[in-house]
Amino acid sequence: MPDPDPARHHDRDSTAVGMLQSLIVAFVLAMTFRGFVVEGFVIPTGSMAPTLLGQHMRLHSDQTGWVFPAGVDPRQRRLHLERVVDPMLGPEYPLAGVTRGEARPRMGDRILVLKNLYRFFDPQRFDVMVFKNPTDPNGPAGNYIKRLIGLPDESIWLVDGDVFAGSADRPDDFQAYEIQRKPEYIQRAVWQPVYHSDYRPVYPEGLDVYYRGAPWSGEGWLTEQRRSYRCETDEPTVLRWDERARPIDDWTAYNMLTPAADRRRYAVNDLRVAAAVVPDRDGLEMTFRLKVRGCEYEYTIGRDSAVLRMRPATDDGPASEAGWEGSGAVDIKPLPAGEPTDIEFWHVDQAMTIFINGRRVVSYEYDWRPPERLRYATGSNDDVRRLAEFNHIRPAEVSWAFEGSPVTLHRVRLDRDLYYRPDRLTDHARRKPTNTGFEDVVQTGNYALGTHPDNLAILGPDHFFMLGDNSAASSDSRLWGNPHPLAAVQIDPAPFVVHRRLLLGKAWGVYFPAPHPVTEGGKGIIPDFGRLRFIR
Repeated sequence: MPDPDPARHHDRDSTAVGMLQSLIVAFVLAMTFRGFVVEGFVIPTGSMAPTLLGQHMRLHSDQTGWVFPAGVDPRQRRLHLERVVDPMLGPEYPLAGVTRGEARPRMGDRILVLKNLYRFFDPQRFDVMVFKNPTDPNGPAGNYIKRLIGLPDESIWLVDGDVFAGSADRPDDFQAYEIQRKPEYIQRAVWQPVYHSDYRPVYPEGLDVYYRGAPWSGEGWLTEQRRSYRCETDEPTVLRWDERARPIDDWTAYNMLTPAADRRRYAVNDLRVAAAVVPDRDGLEMTFRLKVRGCEYEYTIGRDSAVLRMRPATDDGPASEAGWEGSGAVDIKPLPAGEPTDIEFWHVDQAMTIFINGRRVVSYEYDWRPPERLRYATGSNDDVRRLAEFNHIRPAEVSWAFEGSPVTLHRVRLDRDLYYRPDRLTDHARRKPTNTGFEDVVQTGNYALGTHPDNLAILGPDHFFMLGDNSAASSDSRLWGNPHPLAAVQIDPAPFVVHRRLLLGKAWGVYFPAPHPVTEGGKGIIPDFGRLRFIR
């Protein structure tokens, strides 16, 4: 029997064909978008931690309440949970009671990368970039993610953890190297927490190691067993940081379960001290003091002005006016009585800064060259090459003075900056195979690239110098050595560096943060939505 409505079948066929065509077009557009605009990548390791997380555990301290990631090396056969410590107390304080269930590893962050961006815009220093690994471009670690430190035609020297850049045409002119300062939005993203008064031990008697107490203390101050620090007097009084209770160094909590935790630690002199300050009445004045790198640094907030100044350390005492240089006074509003005011003191990248309620109110920059930096930091006038080799940096002395009103401090915290380590090359990185055996790649000893004046990172017109934020556990431009033969033949034989043609794009955002499995050994399906973020 003929169909009374043959147009109905024609409409169904047209709808099916149209839907199929739409799916094909959508698929082609998606693949085109993925191939040329945005692509997702997985962070496999912790070389950029804590900016980006590889496979890790997220742990909780019952003593302080601090929640933190601890990296997991997939090659490790078992988790050494006895090495877990509380980061807010320091690497000496084991964290008891971590169970296998709590320590279930999470997968690494999923990130979005803007591809082909650098066809239209030049890469910027301190961008986080994805690129092909020059030492293994087609292997399981074919894609790397690091922070861009050195640009084409530059010579890079890492001094006391900071980045100095000179010209590739004059790499031996040490006085031509200049400090490279991070933009404020990047600096805020890379501060590494050392201490926070909100996270104190609730039962210090239960710790396996004797608790030395809060690292801040001072006559007239109540700091023990308190989240807020209190001083009842309006007479001059000083809070001092105890370096013995908590050293300020480049120890990274993320590495506590990996071999990187056992490596030598370096004193870090670039730091931030911050708190919410509540004076009881008008008239509070404060001076934050640092003694680092053989100099004294003073940050003064008066009744209606702020000033920064520095000088070489002397025995004249703070009352002496000899040798000071600085910013000059800047007008500010008096700190209101009974109300919290967020105060931040920054000493980072050879610059001093005061922030009040998140706003920069005064800054002062000093422009030491690498030889000056090493001599001040080590306290020695020895040859610069010997200073760079031994790199014995003295720890910071930190204090905070108040007068004019009783005062309460909330959320007292100290953070440190990224620190690029002066590591040594392995034999693998120092030599490359030839038809007759091996030959040296680097003829000047085993200094990591860019960490010593005898092995500076001298970049060509298409070369980039890449470093990981987690310097103690990062395979990067300091350490790579010879490129893979495929990259050497088809792109560039230069060791250690990343050629422009290996760049894939700029890391833009974390869209699927650290998913964790719901069953033992399962795939990560539940993302940590609270850590969705842009990458700085």
